[in-house]
Amino acid sequence: MRTSPPNAQPDVKKHFSSSILLWVRTDQPRQTGLDYWKGPHSGIIAATPGLAEYRQIHLAEHNPGRWPATSAVETIIPGNRKIDGVAEVTFQSVLSPLQGRKQTALAHKDEINVFHRTLLYAGPPNSSHWYDVASPAETVDSRAIIYLRRRDRVRAGDFRKYIKRQLVPALTSTGVLKELRMQTFLPTSTPP
Repeated sequence: MRTSPPNAQPDVKKHFSSSILLWVRTDQPRQTGLDYWKGPHSGIIAATPGLAEYRQIHLAEHNPGRWPATSAVETIIPGNRKIDGVAEVTFQSVLSPLQGRKQTALAHKDEINVFHRTLLYAGPPNSSHWYDVASPAETVDSRAIIYLRRRDRVRAGDFRKYIKRQLVPALTSTGVLKELRMQTFLPTSTPP
């Protein structure tokens, strides 16, 4: 495993990605929905022209969380916001979504077979940063997803600087990460 000196910036690759938060249908066993997502639905997405990577992150049904209670920080996921998984879609280029319109329409039509709710988080081109923190031969055993929301009174530029200059070096200098990906999303028009 490679470790970086504290505050060193690891190599980064920029991508055009989106993340979709997913809630499986509740009128069937949860595992049935997750299996359908892994199988038939995944096949539809994987056939999309212009797709660089499609990743499914299935989350535990009962996740106690590992964050200590922290003042002014939401460290426990409220029941109404608990998701079953995240689909990460990374495109080859900015024009790729146009190439895959027909396949995307098929996937959208198929969503009713597995999900009762989906929420798309989209970001501008090059807003997905993949940091080189381990050798390509190392496999990821588990993943943690952390969503940070910028407070209204904090400027977007200051928030990005904090992430790039403080949070990323602090995480990569631990020497235990095998993967670190950060995405910046466009503001939502309604709360999730």
